[in-house]
Amino acid sequence: MIDQYLGIKELYEVSLKALEPMQFGERRVEAGEPVLYFNNIVMTQTSETHSDVFARGGWKNMPRVIWAERSEVRFALSEGVLSSISMGILLNAKMGYKSKEQRMLIPRREGPMELKEYVTQDENNEDVVHYYMPIKEWPTEYPEKKTFIFEYDRDVVQRKVYGKRLRDRHEDPFEPMKETPCIEVFQDRDCTIAANPNHKYLIDYYYEFGDEALIYTIQQDRFKGLFTLEGKFYSKDENEGKNYTNLLYMPKVRVVSDISLRLGERADPTMSVFNIVGMPITTTDRKNMILEITRLNDDIDEKEL
Repeated sequence: MIDQYLGIKELYEVSLKALEPMQFGERRVEAGEPVLYFNNIVMTQTSETHSDVFARGGWKNMPRVIWAERSEVRFALSEGVLSSISMGILLNAKMGYKSKEQRMLIPRREGPMELKEYVTQDENNEDVVHYYMPIKEWPTEYPEKKTFIFEYDRDVVQRKVYGKRLRDRHEDPFEPMKETPCIEVFQDRDCTIAANPNHKYLIDYYYEFGDEALIYTIQQDRFKGLFTLEGKFYSKDENEGKNYTNLLYMPKVRVVSDISLRLGERADPTMSVFNIVGMPITTTDRKNMILEITRLNDDIDEKEL
C-alpha cells in the first residue's frame, strides 16, 4: 500500500458572510448575505495553540491522565488591495455617507509662493500696487475654520500676515469662464499696509467639498459583527499529481485586527492583515465546531475552465 502525500496550495474564493443582520452605512445586510470577497490574497495562516495537561500522582508522581487544552482557532488573511467595506471591517469602524447637500470642510495648505501684483488708481490718479496669491479653492468664511497666512523664509514659517478675497478680477486663461481664487495679502490686521513682495508666503485654509463622501467612525465601542468564513484551497497528491478541491468553513468568526496604518515616503507598502478568530458553535450533528475542512475527491474548479 502506497501512502498518499498531499501538498497544500493557495487559498482562493474566500468570503465573509453575515451571521446575523447588520448595517454597513446605508446598506442593510441580511443573515447569510456575502459581505466581503477577498480577491487579492497574498498570504494566509491558520493556527491553533494547545497545551498538554497532566494529572500526576502515585509512585514517582508520574502522569496518570493526559488531556489537551486547546485555544481558539485563529485565521489570518493578508490582502493587498482594500475595498470600502473591507476597510470598515478591518478598522472595526461604523460606516456612514455624506450627501452632496451636506457641508464638509477639507483642510488645504499651499505654498510657499511668491506674490503677484496688480495696479489700481487712487483718488489722485496715482498708482497703488497690490500683492496677491492665486490659490486652488476659495477659503471658507466660517469662524470655526479660519484662514492663516504666514511669511516663509529659510524653510521656516515666519510672522503671521493677513489677507482678504479678491473677487471678479483674475480669470483662468484655460477656462475663461472660471474665476481663479485670489487672496490679497497685507501686513496688518486692518488690511491697509501691503505685504512685502520680497518674501514667499504660505496659506493654510479650509474649503467646501461639494461631492459625496464615505465616513469611517472609529469609536471605543467598535463594530462587533459576527460572520461565517468560506473558502477553497487545493491539495495535490504528490504520488499521482492529482489536484483535489478542499472546502474551508468556519461557522462563527469575528475580525479582531488591530489598527495599524503605516504611511510615509520610506514606508514599505503595507498589506492589510485580517486576524479572524473562530468561535465554537453547536449544530444538530456537531458540538462546539470551530473549523470544518472537506476534501472533495476531484478538482471541481479545473473542470469549469
